[in-house]
Amino acid sequence: MTGKFSVLTAGLLICLCVQVKAQQKTPNPVFTADSLATGNYKDVLNSFFQFAFERMTSPNKELKFTGTPFAVMAKLDTTLLVDTLYTKYRALRNLNYMVSLRLDTSFRFNGFSSGIKYAIINKRDETVSRVFLNTVRNHARSKQLFALNDLIMAKISTMPNPAGAIMEYTGFRQGITNFNALSQSLQDTILAVAASSDATRGLGEILKRNSDFNLAQTADSIYQDLRSNFNQNLLWTVGVTDTTYKDQLMFSNIVIHTELIKGLNKFSTSKNDLELNIRSQLQLADDTLQLKRDLKRAVFNFEPGINWAIKTRHTRKSYLELKFSGGYFYNFSQLYAGEERNRLFFNGTIRIRVMNDIWVPVEFKYEPKNGNLFGFINVRANFKALAGAARML
Repeated sequence: MTGKFSVLTAGLLICLCVQVKAQQKTPNPVFTADSLATGNYKDVLNSFFQFAFERMTSPNKELKFTGTPFAVMAKLDTTLLVDTLYTKYRALRNLNYMVSLRLDTSFRFNGFSSGIKYAIINKRDETVSRVFLNTVRNHARSKQLFALNDLIMAKISTMPNPAGAIMEYTGFRQGITNFNALSQSLQDTILAVAASSDATRGLGEILKRNSDFNLAQTADSIYQDLRSNFNQNLLWTVGVTDTTYKDQLMFSNIVIHTELIKGLNKFSTSKNDLELNIRSQLQLADDTLQLKRDLKRAVFNFEPGINWAIKTRHTRKSYLELKFSGGYFYNFSQLYAGEERNRLFFNGTIRIRVMNDIWVPVEFKYEPKNGNLFGFINVRANFKALAGAARML
């Protein structure tokens, strides 16, 4: 949820403006996807569009496009990004579709893939979460701000020139004016009001120590901290993909997959994120030993890992992510000549943000039994739904 102000800031501006002169209504904030999501998270569930060129150094390359039905709708109708409509399409925003072209070493067509993925548990979508809104409202620091505003508005209404005091206080509340820029009489009034209640006394002490106190910046800081923690909640997706190779028909290679991601350092003072990421899939493929087409070859793959996202100090956007995972492979089917029943391997991914929405993940896979080491270079670009309304993605 973004816009000129965060949810809490917007909430403050809406709730605190009730008694302001002329009682002007604040427009609803524009809801958009989370701009602070890690690259690993956006690979699990994309909010709008993603274009990827995967395994660039491999003989089997892939050009992949991922999107959501809601992103297409929002592209055609920008009013869907307004909160009153946005909340109605949660199911469509939790659905990803994927299409891709497979290329051989000479970049010639070698196959086509398509698939869908749905988030059956998505506790990271703060834009429509009542739990998150209640967390913001019930946070101790938020309550202090609301309580202080109520007391100040009640006090101002009894002052000799309430209209002028309200106008001056409104600038402070909106973050246009810092505390030290207020008139001395209003400063004294705010400090006296803050000291008169146990609910606001702590905030009054902060105002005394910090004369540059900015109410809007403080509200936004509270919101960002709460959102950062909320965005580490559980996300669990399930999906299915089908690949048609140039020499094989449709439904000859089906993969049923599921993926889970969960933040591990919630409420930590560290600005970097640790994410638990677990992948599992069952591949059903055509048995080439049989003359007729079937899906009798079943291969199971399990891959648990940890992703470490290193973020900038001020924007809190990750610029480097390191992912380490182990994997287990098991073949339930009749083995071909030289094929193994099961196998252990280790994976590593270095994901670098080269631009705001463009990532370059370099993936490594090591098989300890035979000492094989594989490496792949990918490029992933996460596109905004709209150039203007979704600029804050």
